[in-house]
Amino acid sequence: MDVNLFSWMLIGVPAFIALVWLLIIGVIAWRIWKAWEQRRTNQSEPVLSFPARVIGKRDSVSGGGNSSARTTYFVTFERLDLQRLELEVEGQEFGMLAVGDYGRLTHQGTWYQGFVREAPPPPPVA
Repeated sequence: MDVNLFSWMLIGVPAFIALVWLLIIGVIAWRIWKAWEQRRTNQSEPVLSFPARVIGKRDSVSGGGNSSARTTYFVTFERLDLQRLELEVEGQEFGMLAVGDYGRLTHQGTWYQGFVREAPPPPPVA
């Protein structure tokens, strides 16, 4: 009985460790592939610029505790045709934008290119 347990440990434990490493490497490779695919998609998109209004802001914090925290900032824009678009922005840009700001949004795919404030259009005459 003890010989069978020992032989199982000699085969099973290294196989389990190898499986865990393969899983870790697979997840890392999958994340790299998805990032490369998103970059390729964004590069093939045209640069668009149109009037928009800032209608929402949010942030997402990951990590912390015993590791360093990372904050990701998002701003939601609304076009004149009421189509909404949420884009990731840098922290400094996030701080400069306020809900209700009106201006010209420029983006390429999911890449935020910039926002220039302008005077809002006059309300429609009824």
